[in-house]
Amino acid sequence: MNKKLKTFYLSGVAWIPSYRDFDWYDTTVEATSKENALEVFNETSMAKFMKYDPCVQTKKEWIDMHKRMDEITYA
Repeated sequence: MNKKLKTFYLSGVAWIPSYRDFDWYDTTVEATSKENALEVFNETSMAKFMKYDPCVQTKKEWIDMHKRMDEITYA
């Protein structure tokens, strides 16, 4: 049985080789769950540059976070 893939957003601090410094890094992956999203991300070339495990969020969680940030920023 094939599970439906969803978009997950991953973010965290990573070593960015082109900057030669740490910076915020975020990306998306298609996966079946948050756990699977981390597994999928760990297969990418950027995974080895992460300082810590990235934060994994659903699309709704990602949008809600940005709404809260906008409320604080533009209040």
